[in-house]
Amino acid sequence: MKHIKKMMGAGVLTLALAVTGCSAGGGGNAKPSVNNSKGASETATLPTTAWVSADYAAVKNGGQLTLAVDQLPDNWNMLQADGANAAAGQIIDPTSGGPVKINADGTWAVNKDYASDVSVVSQDPQVIEVKLNPKAVWQDGTPMTYKDFEATFKANSGADKAYQIAADNVYKDIASVTKEDTDQNFKITFKNKNADWASILGGEGSIMPASIASDSKAFNTGYKTKPMPSNGPFEVSNVDTNGQIVTLTPNPKWWGEKPKLDKILMKVVSRDGLAQAYANKEIDALIIGTSKDNYDTAKKRTDGSVQQSGGVTWSHITLNGSKGPLADVKVRQAVAHAIDRDTMSASRLSPIGAPVTNMNSYIFMPGQKGYQDNGTSAIGYDVAKSAALLKEAGYAKGSDGVYAKDGKELVLTYTLDANNPVSEQSFKQVQANLKAVGITLKNNTVPADKFFSDYVLKSNFEMVSFAWQGTAFPISSAESIFYPAEGGQNYTGLTDPKLGEMWAAANAELDPAKRLVLANEIDKAIFAYVPVIPLTPRPITFGVKNGLVNYGAAQFQSIDWTTVGWKA
Repeated sequence: MKHIKKMMGAGVLTLALAVTGCSAGGGGNAKPSVNNSKGASETATLPTTAWVSADYAAVKNGGQLTLAVDQLPDNWNMLQADGANAAAGQIIDPTSGGPVKINADGTWAVNKDYASDVSVVSQDPQVIEVKLNPKAVWQDGTPMTYKDFEATFKANSGADKAYQIAADNVYKDIASVTKEDTDQNFKITFKNKNADWASILGGEGSIMPASIASDSKAFNTGYKTKPMPSNGPFEVSNVDTNGQIVTLTPNPKWWGEKPKLDKILMKVVSRDGLAQAYANKEIDALIIGTSKDNYDTAKKRTDGSVQQSGGVTWSHITLNGSKGPLADVKVRQAVAHAIDRDTMSASRLSPIGAPVTNMNSYIFMPGQKGYQDNGTSAIGYDVAKSAALLKEAGYAKGSDGVYAKDGKELVLTYTLDANNPVSEQSFKQVQANLKAVGITLKNNTVPADKFFSDYVLKSNFEMVSFAWQGTAFPISSAESIFYPAEGGQNYTGLTDPKLGEMWAAANAELDPAKRLVLANEIDKAIFAYVPVIPLTPRPITFGVKNGLVNYGAAQFQSIDWTTVGWKA
């Protein structure tokens, strides 16, 4: 189950949900890639928030909400490299918050539970003033102060290599955090301008107590097996590692409106068992993803309904270019041109009633302001082009139809997680596509609970597919995926050195129109060396039990967990 409003300056790892009916396809006839601009335009017509909204007074007092997650957190600190995944985010979200929240349209607003004011008081140098709510405290009653923000920002700046951070986006541009008249009032001064500064002031796990942030050992490993302290309306009251269930109950130190729910259960459910769990009424909501089975199951549940909004999640194939054949950019380009993304996207999106389009940007989602198709010309489906690139790379096709170089056949390996039909179907389609060109693709199926920790996060793969879940701040949040090569979320071993200056210029550009132009220049530069093959943008599609309000399908909007519950 993946529903997370990631505001921080980093992407979030997610797994693709189960899908059936995905054609393995891949005949040998070359055809140009379809320009799916119509689908991208139609995607923009989906609502940004599709959940049922209700005022606080209209929500019943009490009750339980049961949701599913892919796994227990590898690390409960979401700012640490192993902790930045969607399952952790969903569990942690009800327990955390900050001065900024996201509106339905993707703009930000002051979260009055945490701050009375957040404002830009100077643009050169860039200075942000924050006035915290004096009532805001951590789980043990310790007040939230400027010290927490100062320590959190320093830990994530990348300056101290002892911290195993997920990303330094935005943080690295901060010069100082200075106290004003009280410990709750402070200013953030930037040494480099950054238009996405608000992204680090809210969202799940975005701020931590100074006592943790100032200690690299506590930051890295102190919360591998235990929850971070809460500063939200709920707290983690029990972690059942045997039953794989996390129980959240109202935080007694919470200073805002009392949460309506008595309890939230987060249950680990295998991806191939999600639909049945929803059908059996074991969970109250189902993230359908691109699964026709899940979609059909959700439609049949008599006490539920289907919601669909625009999305921020896109599936892809990440290529490890640090060694082997994929270290050659021409081979990466050849692999990309060989994959029929049109068929893949149509087979995933049509069965769930979603507009069909490919993902043709590394930064913006279809329908998001700034999105333009930079991918079709760079990696569009073209078997003839793929063959030409392989020849340029020194490969020749043998009598068996397989390309080889220096007597060694071109064989690649695709790592996938066990018991995930969408991963299996994606592999089969890519395998068929590459076979049609003359590339052999083998599979390496690994345990689902080790997929990220032992393979993706350690770049222990040659080709791998998962999804990136984005943010309302798409420009700065994409940086850590592609730059630098050794960045915490760049698993490709690749980068283009000029991206550093390009991103610095885009992040510092405060004129919105000019910034979008700079971002698309970055996008084109990434497509030129193809570290990642973007596949399909996913709308957010939910099956939701009738009566559940203020939770469900939403593209950007922050969840107010005090109002989530059952309609009175």
